[in-house]
Amino acid sequence: MYFKALFTAGVISLFSLPASAFAQVACQDDERLYSFADYIDERQAGTSEPLQLTVATFLNLTPRAREVIGDNLRLLDSECRPMQVSQGEPPFRIEMPFSTLYMGFYDAVLRGDERTQQILLNSFRAEPVDPLEFVSYFTVIDSGNEELMERLARGAGINIHTASCNDETKYLHFADLYVRFGGRVYGEHGKAWFVSGNRPEVTSVGDNFTQSFSSLAGRNCRVSKNTVLSAAEAAGAIAFSIGSGSTDSWQYNSNSYLEPYQKWLEQGAPDAVPASLFD
Repeated sequence: MYFKALFTAGVISLFSLPASAFAQVACQDDERLYSFADYIDERQAGTSEPLQLTVATFLNLTPRAREVIGDNLRLLDSECRPMQVSQGEPPFRIEMPFSTLYMGFYDAVLRGDERTQQILLNSFRAEPVDPLEFVSYFTVIDSGNEELMERLARGAGINIHTASCNDETKYLHFADLYVRFGGRVYGEHGKAWFVSGNRPEVTSVGDNFTQSFSSLAGRNCRVSKNTVLSAAEAAGAIAFSIGSGSTDSWQYNSNSYLEPYQKWLEQGAPDAVPASLFD
């Protein structure tokens, strides 16, 4: 009953992953996977060519299938290029869509497969994304199931967050796992810029797009601004807390105000010296 509840919550968590994260090149698995008994005969006779499998399929192989296939395998990266493996792992980290990595990691955590978790963390990297997609990752992973969040965080070797309202409300963002998988965010002018003020929201100034923080269970419980900005910095962005005043804006000496996006454009969309925003 416990596992069923955890599985149901996990499925809900999967479907809450932003839809934009699921775009990827459609590679084709080796058809011999569907006549596996014949492949085993060829493998035992020493006449089989390496199987070519997508990462998603590779991550869902049964222990028996992995044992039979061994290193007689080529993994297809996100551009469908085949890569040989050694001792079950590719020679360097393969970039893949975050959705593929997250779903493989989630499945491995649910079934207690620590070997697959380590393969994912050591051998794959999340593909870079633009600021709009990255901001969508600031979605809480099923805040109603702390056990699932704890298991995901523990498997990834990261800390789960505690809400500012009390010590009982925990949360974990998709962005936290994206960063753990080495994901990076890049803006149109090189660096991505994110700001957050007194309101429970974060703004991608290069796109003039604002995303509200996820709501949490409990009275006056909010996601911490620092956890959002820290994740943005860890993904390679420039992130600023613009204070806790009554408006999310920068101030000129003339006491006139401009919204973050307007000020950023007026400064020539700088991507080298963050302080130039405040000159």
